[in-house]
Amino acid sequence: MHLPQEPDLVVEKDARGAIRELRHLQTPAQAEAGQSAKWAALEYLRLGMDRRLLPLSEQDWKHLRDTIDSDEPERSDESSFRWVHPRELTRSGMVETTIVWCQQMTPTENKGFVPDVQGSSIRLVVHHGWKIDQLRITSARLTTIERAKLTIASEHLKRAFDRLDPTWADDFPAEQVLRRLSPVMGLSASEADVAEAKLVAYHRQGFSTIYDDGPLGLAISATIFMAAASGDSIAHRVIFDPVEKKLVRKSAIASACAGLAFQSDPNSKTGKFDFRPDNDAAKLDLLRDPVVLHDLEHAGGGRRRLSGPRVKLRQPAALGADYEPPVQLPPFSFSARSNEFAAVSAYCHCDSMMRLVEEFGFDRTDHFRDISLPLTVDHRAKLLSGPGARDGRGINAYVTPFRGKTAQRPWNVMMLFGLADLADTWKHPLGLAADVRFVWHEFCHVLILAATGSTEFGFAHSAGDALGAIMCDPASKLRGRRRGVTYPYVQLPFRRHDRAVRRGWGWNGALYERPSPTYGLRDPVGYNSEQILSSTLFRLYRAAGGDAVRRDAAGAWEPDLERRRAAAHYAAYLIVRAIASLGAVETEPTNEASQFATALMEADVGTPYFDYEESKRLGGMLHKVVRWAFERHGLYQVAASPQDAPGSPPAVDIYVDDGRHGGYYYRREWWALPTVLWVRHHEDDGAPHEMPRPGETNYVYVVLRNRGSAAAIGATVDVFAAAGDDASTWDVAAGYWQRLQGNKTTLDVPGGGRTKFGPFKWTPQAASRNALLVRATVAGDHSNIDAGSTLPCANGPAAVPDLVRADNNLGYREWTLP
Repeated sequence: MHLPQEPDLVVEKDARGAIRELRHLQTPAQAEAGQSAKWAALEYLRLGMDRRLLPLSEQDWKHLRDTIDSDEPERSDESSFRWVHPRELTRSGMVETTIVWCQQMTPTENKGFVPDVQGSSIRLVVHHGWKIDQLRITSARLTTIERAKLTIASEHLKRAFDRLDPTWADDFPAEQVLRRLSPVMGLSASEADVAEAKLVAYHRQGFSTIYDDGPLGLAISATIFMAAASGDSIAHRVIFDPVEKKLVRKSAIASACAGLAFQSDPNSKTGKFDFRPDNDAAKLDLLRDPVVLHDLEHAGGGRRRLSGPRVKLRQPAALGADYEPPVQLPPFSFSARSNEFAAVSAYCHCDSMMRLVEEFGFDRTDHFRDISLPLTVDHRAKLLSGPGARDGRGINAYVTPFRGKTAQRPWNVMMLFGLADLADTWKHPLGLAADVRFVWHEFCHVLILAATGSTEFGFAHSAGDALGAIMCDPASKLRGRRRGVTYPYVQLPFRRHDRAVRRGWGWNGALYERPSPTYGLRDPVGYNSEQILSSTLFRLYRAAGGDAVRRDAAGAWEPDLERRRAAAHYAAYLIVRAIASLGAVETEPTNEASQFATALMEADVGTPYFDYEESKRLGGMLHKVVRWAFERHGLYQVAASPQDAPGSPPAVDIYVDDGRHGGYYYRREWWALPTVLWVRHHEDDGAPHEMPRPGETNYVYVVLRNRGSAAAIGATVDVFAAAGDDASTWDVAAGYWQRLQGNKTTLDVPGGGRTKFGPFKWTPQAASRNALLVRATVAGDHSNIDAGSTLPCANGPAAVPDLVRADNNLGYREWTLP
């Protein structure tokens, strides 16, 4: 790459002589063939830095180089710049230009806290060649601040914050925003909502006795939705200095976030995290999927309308004739940025969810007996509040019962959907109903309403985030941290379903507030509680097979999509069934998370079988995993709340250790550890393990541990043996597994301790696969396959790996012997 010299290179400076722009439109700096936009930008930064045209240091450039492939903020005490997400400009399906930014940061004396400098960056424009595979950079724009330094006297810093948490540079607690702004702006929890907030450095003006040196101050940057006199809710950009307690800026935001059918949202489908709702149709239309619209009503002349026995789109449209859902000859093929596409999406997604409830085995007229069917859906609605209450031009969705012919049940329930973004609300709008994850969220409110008479739980907002995350995960290509973003496409309500209990995201944690009768300042609409619930239920799904992997043709590990889909469907089934089992709020308000945990466990043990794509799953296998998932997110605490820690195990919880220490997170390696299940050639009560000898008597020993605090009195261990393909299935009727004779089969296991059982006599077969299955049971913690158990899975047939992974009372090992 070559950076031109002046006069081909125009260097624009401000009044103080600081460089603000490098422009060379006709003499571009050309990248090497095959380079990405960010790599080309990195090379350009080096050239500008070497010529002292760009304010980067060697350490800055190395940090950018080392983090070029990362999508995280990547802050460092040693660097003043980081990458932010580039933006691609596309026409006719082709990327024409990519904008690349380097955000300026300011390292502080508080180690680890490296905030962004508000509005300060280097912007590079990278054009894509049409006829040659070569990128061209034609300009760089600087909004950086020279000698950016943030220094605060320690006494002022301590008075304002006590300490600076490094995470605040990306996520500043909403409750602190409202607490600090309330006396300045007169805010209250009922009048304001914080959509996003972080702690930043800002370019302050004038003399200050608080800031020791440099041009920077410290501020909370937030987007806050505030009530207007008209009753609408208007978003404002607010910058507030909590050290000087001064409002630096408050301005209204005119537009909000960037948002055939999408079976998966664009980012989940591609795994790139590059798509935003303000992308044009040329880019989005390439990602549409052919879908089947079931049971559409005839409208004469071969035409069909988006109405069926389960779902109907609202007619006449609340916003007028221009918003009527299409009535036409199939196919219903429309551009993604159209009201018609939103209508097709709304029908497709809502109908598929209703059909899924039927596929679970529930009769829709019984399951939704308190709701008038077909369910009414408004794909472009007048929303209940906010700027979309008059014209539907808002980003939101609701579920609410409207008064029909009478005020009695069954209710006339509507699902109302607004827009996915406000970039184009007239000619080419993108409806929120296009994002199936949001539809899942709203559909869960319908499920709760049908069961309880309320649209929300008493202990959390809903399980809708969880349903969307679980059902969309198997097909999603998002990996790593991106996998935990609940709404990876329309990200206005940024929520995650992988929240950490030790950061307050627990049922007894600092970020959880139980509504009484409304949520508090920190969680005004219950979305913290929803993220705790979605994180809990997503953990359940992952343990049930959502993390299953298999080897590809090359021998590398890859997601096992079939097993993940099966796990997703069963987890969703348990959620739907558990919700249906909840009583009316007048009788049994759902004020405790433990109520829902128990309902899920009951749903599992009460299920005789569950069919998914011709494979049958027996109930009763996951109830322990359900309990563990809630425990890991802080339920079942012994100590006083709040506790940012997992809950306590059952009082008695014996287990055969497979490396998970009695837990249920998913592992490829599911066999018992050789230190807890081993074989000896002689009855010598010893260790370590010896390779079994076929055709001879071998001696098996088992170590049983206890996660609980109470002693397991009279714990019993049985060891079973099987050979060949019989070892793959537990089936009592078929007699695949034979019980071994043994000594010391009933012993006590102290709380938090261990006990050795055995030996058990075993004669393995030659030239065969030989397997051992350990079954431990005790009062208070029985195995799922106890003799005489009423659990549907107890007698089988059931896959042994599924049984063992979901019951820590079981242990397994196998050997192929000559």
